[in-house]
Amino acid sequence: MDLTNIKINGRYLVDNNSLFLYNGGSGISFKMQGKSFTVSIISHPNPGYFYIIIDRNLSKKIKVLSIEENYTYSFCDDRPHLVDIVKANECNDNALEIKDLSIQGTLLNYDHIYDKKVIVYGDSTISGYGILEHTGQASIHNSDAVRNFMFSGLYELNMDMDIFSAAGYGLAFSLYTCPQNIGVYDFFEKVGVHKTVSWDVKPCDLLIISLGCNDNSLIQDDPSNKEERIQEFERKYEAIIYAHILKNPYLKVLMIYGTLLEESAYYLYEETYTYLKDLFKDIYIHKFSGDKSAIENHAYVDAHEQMKEELKNVINEIL
Repeated sequence: MDLTNIKINGRYLVDNNSLFLYNGGSGISFKMQGKSFTVSIISHPNPGYFYIIIDRNLSKKIKVLSIEENYTYSFCDDRPHLVDIVKANECNDNALEIKDLSIQGTLLNYDHIYDKKVIVYGDSTISGYGILEHTGQASIHNSDAVRNFMFSGLYELNMDMDIFSAAGYGLAFSLYTCPQNIGVYDFFEKVGVHKTVSWDVKPCDLLIISLGCNDNSLIQDDPSNKEERIQEFERKYEAIIYAHILKNPYLKVLMIYGTLLEESAYYLYEETYTYLKDLFKDIYIHKFSGDKSAIENHAYVDAHEQMKEELKNVINEIL
């Protein structure tokens, strides 16, 4: 796959002439003029879907099942257009392989100017787990990282984003991971969770972290090690921030929580913020109101719309 004049959003791996995307919200962007384009995409190991966004109009995004493999989009005019192709499923569901992109026209220089660079680390609340239905089991059929408040908010703020999130993962450990003593911290410099390929983390203007609920699940399950695990959580939180500040000493950090019914975990965010605010000058914390009608405690899509506006306001105040 020729990547000339194609911007890759998020973390990726190029292998055997294919582009592999792991995290929900990652994708490619390009500018073209012509009649249509055809993209060849498959998902591994499970089927999934992606979105096509034309001219950055998120309200008119087009949902496409990746099992179709070859998808053609035709324009009704011949003027230049910006195109985004974005992975919707979170990384634990599947990986998206873009095998080819064929332009029926001219691929132009991608000249879109972003306002800021943002890196996000999160769990299922950021990757879109269980936000489309009030009932039923959360699965690849009702997860949607593009409709998630994080992606949509950053997109509308015109941010160049790198979102790294995985359902069930804490920052340091989790009741739901195997083994339970691993978390996002172990992979934040990789292309994805349980990936061995290193990722060169670029400097960013804003670092957003939404991790702690899954860590708390293990702390509460085995309270005999509570204080040791809280301290480990705080140290690894500090280490992630410090690694990014080395890239940009003027970095601003935003801790967020309250996106679901996780009241038992609030102490972990608040105590960690108290620990970190004396170490880093530009660190902020924000609590969302959450959604009490959620599926499996994960905010319903309507609440994501509300949280999106809240996130945008907070970021505008910080930056």
